[in-house]
Amino acid sequence: MNKADKERQERRRRMLAREQGHTSTKPIPGTSGDIGLRTPQPVQRSTAPPPATPEKTTNLKSLTPLLQQRQRRRRTVLGVIVLVIALLIAIFTGAMSASIALLADGVDSLTLYLNRGSGGWPVNTGISEPLQIEELAGGFVELGAEDVVVYSAYGNQVRNFQPGYARPVLAVGGTRFVVYNRAGNELQVSSRTRGLFTRTFDDGILLCAMSNNNTLAVVTESGRYTAQLQIFDPSFNLTYNWQMTQNEGTPIALDFAPDNRRFAAGTLAARDGQLSCSIYFMDTADESEGPAYTATQGSMLLLLDWQTDSRVVAVFDTYIAVLDPRTATETARYDFGGATLQSAAPGMRQTALLLNIRGGNSLVTFDSDLTLLAEIPARQAYGVTATDTDIYLLCPNAVECYSYDGVQNWAREDLAAHPQAVLDAAQLLVFTGSSAEVLAPPAS
Repeated sequence: MNKADKERQERRRRMLAREQGHTSTKPIPGTSGDIGLRTPQPVQRSTAPPPATPEKTTNLKSLTPLLQQRQRRRRTVLGVIVLVIALLIAIFTGAMSASIALLADGVDSLTLYLNRGSGGWPVNTGISEPLQIEELAGGFVELGAEDVVVYSAYGNQVRNFQPGYARPVLAVGGTRFVVYNRAGNELQVSSRTRGLFTRTFDDGILLCAMSNNNTLAVVTESGRYTAQLQIFDPSFNLTYNWQMTQNEGTPIALDFAPDNRRFAAGTLAARDGQLSCSIYFMDTADESEGPAYTATQGSMLLLLDWQTDSRVVAVFDTYIAVLDPRTATETARYDFGGATLQSAAPGMRQTALLLNIRGGNSLVTFDSDLTLLAEIPARQAYGVTATDTDIYLLCPNAVECYSYDGVQNWAREDLAAHPQAVLDAAQLLVFTGSSAEVLAPPAS
């Protein structure tokens, strides 16, 4: 048997072995020897579901950000709707007025603080004969016959304008003020930095007053009643209206309580053929008339000062009284005994009065119960201003400082002109001529 026959027999043997299920590991003749023929193994089938293909996983991952974006969009739309509803409710209920005003006042305060470096005392206001000078948020507002100037607590002039009124009058709140025309029916409300509202009423304006949160009370004449008292919130929305009858009288003084909700209205009415003053203690949240205090017959109300929840000081031309607004009763009183009141500086702890007694002026001081503390000659003094600790007498070309026990602390006699006012602002200021400067003890 030759070699070719042997190779054919060997192939047949291997083929037979494969058919019988045996595997041969011998290389196929004629190859390089690295390939072996193996019998195919049976396929094992699994009952588990086939894994997800990469293409489907990629599609799911690409959809996830889109779904999240849609959810965020729905939440944003829902939040905007809720915010708009809350805003509308706040506007219709008036709850936002004070908040908006407070935000605007905060912006004003920040602006004035950032610009503080360009100011300083003394300053020339340009008003040599002021009609009124009032403290305003640490600075002041000064009213002349034609001009109104506003200065910040840092000595910067903030505003200067001309209201154009024949008989201008000032009323000041916490950070705003109103200029109104006693000979007309128009008023202008301003912040420290800008004009806010101009309002014309149907009837003439008699009186205006502002609270610490810039709520405005306006008393006008009335065709059907003795007077009409309207109260406006800081956004100039009407919140209270009181039509006053002849029995109640016409308001001549008004002051708000520290809570900015209650107020005291001093009125003048004819009773039994004489003029009589009353003080009504009212609450803007209550339509009913509050308790009323009736002054001594023939006494004219000059000043109302609502100091605490339980203390209102009323200054008349014949006496001074401390009233309890809850009951409208006197808790303390001091009668002038024929003396003429020149000036008054009522306080919560002490009070100072400048009285003309037997042809000469005297400085008279009291404690919180109007018990006399001291009485000293005041010579040619014509005005008094007081803080919690000190009293300042305005004298020709001088300001004298006293304590409440009547002892003189010091005197400034180097002023260029007669002092027109001493103002307890962020710093104690004295006004002479058209100048405003810090009032301090003389250098020793």
